[in-house]
Amino acid sequence: MADNSMPEDKTVAEKGDRETTRRVHPCPTCKKPMRRIDGRMGPFWGCSDFPTCRTTLNEVDGRPSADINPDYRCPLCTRKLVRADKAKGEYWFCSGYNKGCKVTLDDHEGRPKQAHRCKKCGQLLVKREGKNGAFWGCSSYPVCTASYSDTEGRPAL
Repeated sequence: MADNSMPEDKTVAEKGDRETTRRVHPCPTCKKPMRRIDGRMGPFWGCSDFPTCRTTLNEVDGRPSADINPDYRCPLCTRKLVRADKAKGEYWFCSGYNKGCKVTLDDHEGRPKQAHRCKKCGQLLVKREGKNGAFWGCSSYPVCTASYSDTEGRPAL
């Protein structure tokens, strides 16, 4: 697999009482600097020329990276899965989340856990948090309203 991580092209000196340096990662589309953003689904890098340039990259080892791991694909839409940090533990989500694919998978030793399927319709089950705690609901909701209680991080099928 080729290394698609962004090169560290420039070091910028900032003015002030003391001189500090920071690394600048250029946008692969427009060459303007990328900036790190702490999103609700975890950190990522976005072009500083947003909204003109809408390029975003995943964060890998503290740097922007265009790497795509073909082993970790969304079982529903086949887009890539992205690893995110969450206060309750690490998990994986579909990179098509903002396009409507709401698949999330728990993390198991740095890999996404196997997806569970709905007994009623065969679609994927998604772990959700409700007012009474965690449960598993069908990803095709509201078409399928099946839900299953959470038993030690797995649906009680």
